Amino acid sequence: MYVVLNIVNGVLAAYGYVLIATAIISWIPDLSSTQLGQILDRLSDPYLRLFRRFIPPVQLGGIMLDVAFLVAIIVYFFVERGIMAVLVSVAARIIG
Repeated sequence: MYVVLNIVNGVLAAYGYVLIATAIISWIPDLSSTQLGQILDRLSDPYLRLFRRFIPPVQLGGIMLDVAFLVAIIVYFFVERGIMAVLVSVAARIIG
């Protein structure tokens, strides 16, 4: 059972790293057009679109701040912790 928990935790953590890498690459315009940038966009865009649909970017001086991304990553990490807490609780009941 702990193997399953480790796999789920690893997959959730890996997607969190994808989100962080997407943010870093978005700050460097030349990297966004690379193959790595395109892969990260394809992996992260479906999740981020859920938030970008409702939360528009905010203009701060001459730059646009993607508030939706900030909200999405905070929500993701809370949901990740919640999923792991539930799975650990279920595993503890099954194992005894």
